[in-house]
Amino acid sequence: MRLKVNPQGFNLWLSARDTEAWATRPRKRWPCSQLRGKRLFVGYDSCGLVDLTINGNHSVDCDTTELNAIVVDHVSGRIPQDHPAHYFSRKEGG
Repeated sequence: MRLKVNPQGFNLWLSARDTEAWATRPRKRWPCSQLRGKRLFVGYDSCGLVDLTINGNHSVDCDTTELNAIVVDHVSGRIPQDHPAHYFSRKEGG
């Protein structure tokens, strides 16, 4: 995993190993994962998602619930509270 926070947003890179490990975690499995074992890049700004690449392809779709869950799980607690994209790094109830 690599996270780069910039003044207006953040970029997140996940390797195939990262997405495999995330989708198969004990007691937190994502059994029908569309991202499992794939490389993922996302770019967010203060308004939301601005870039998405799966296995190097910009034209691949995926389940938005899964995408949001994997991104939140990887950036939660890593973005300053006063950052414009902090809204995305908070888990519900936490």
